[in-house]
Amino acid sequence: MKFGKTLAERTLKEWRFYYVDYKDLKKCINKSKEDSLSQEETKAAFDAILHLSEKKLSKFYHDKQAWAEGYIPTLETRVEDLRKSASLPGSPGSPSSISMNGSMTSDDFEVLTSSSPTGIADNLQLRLDKLTIDGNERDSDGAFLKQAYRQMGASKHFQDFIYAKKSLVTFQRELDLLLEFLDINKTAFSKILKKFDKQTGSSFREDRLDEILQRNAFLEGEVLMKMKRRVEGLIEEVTSLKPRLPNGWENRKVYTIGCFDLFHRGHQNVLLSLREFGAYLIVGIHDDESYFKLKNKYTIDNLETRMNNVKPFADQIYVIPSTDPLVYIKNMVSDQDIANGSCCYARGDDMLNFPSREWVESVMPVHFVPRTEGCSSTLIRTIYHSENQELRQKAAFAKTRYDGKPIDEDGNVLKLKA
Repeated sequence: MKFGKTLAERTLKEWRFYYVDYKDLKKCINKSKEDSLSQEETKAAFDAILHLSEKKLSKFYHDKQAWAEGYIPTLETRVEDLRKSASLPGSPGSPSSISMNGSMTSDDFEVLTSSSPTGIADNLQLRLDKLTIDGNERDSDGAFLKQAYRQMGASKHFQDFIYAKKSLVTFQRELDLLLEFLDINKTAFSKILKKFDKQTGSSFREDRLDEILQRNAFLEGEVLMKMKRRVEGLIEEVTSLKPRLPNGWENRKVYTIGCFDLFHRGHQNVLLSLREFGAYLIVGIHDDESYFKLKNKYTIDNLETRMNNVKPFADQIYVIPSTDPLVYIKNMVSDQDIANGSCCYARGDDMLNFPSREWVESVMPVHFVPRTEGCSSTLIRTIYHSENQELRQKAAFAKTRYDGKPIDEDGNVLKLKA
């Protein structure tokens, strides 16, 4: 496979603007041959594109490095919060405090819910072990289980675990993507300089590649590798501090709703993290018309494309042809799952008061996960789909808001017309 095709396939959509302009550099070499330009003329035109590539690459990387270094303290704080909540004193409840005849008093539940999340799980399992198999007792246990799920989801230990785990895993993926980004750009420089020598009959490749690597020492990825080792250690610690979850937690159905236009790594990270709440993920997607009514702009990707993008990360997809998803999620969730407590709703924390939350929260636990920093559909839309070239350039290196949207110096979102 030719390298140009390999580069295109491995290019992360969100970062396409910042890669070495391999295609333009190749065109420059071929054009010089067609126009019978001298080696000096070809070199001047080639160097201009090469310099611009270095400039964009360096600016992008150093912005990312500065962001990563600034984000590390947030990650460490989340891990420290988890350490504290995991070590809070709290009795799991003694066997004598729990009724063993299949019923549970309010005092029983108070003992369990005042404990740490691990205590909740321990007492739940203890209770399950002691129950006899009787219809009424199964009903009682079902109610107990639903309460245990809600209590676990609301506990500080569990919430600290989710925020620490998701943030760290997402950050690790970001570092891996950046390292791959550096590696493929380094290869692109080498390949295009080799092609230049071949086409022009020169022998500049080794010296010029050495110069590029000296000017851009970050291409070796040493800083990122050091961060990655630190993050891997924190992930290992966080995993060891995971609460013991109530029986059946991992078998629940997980519901979520979104638009998923210009599907990006932020969407992927959220959908992957929702597996912490259950085994079966059901995703509602707004159709094109409801998307326009909600956001006052047209989708870039149509409904079929958006469904195909989400499907590898979901077990089931349904379409919501309305700005109000309430009637559609009501009809997706079975009464049996609600009665058994075998369902929950989870999503990113960028919209806490999501449409239909009141009903959803009345029938199942609601969980939130942190969003991916500096990543949004608005950013991608502005860089790659704005007709205003100045706005595209400005957005490419703009600061981003908490939700990943590009902002100007006054903190205003850079606007792209509907």
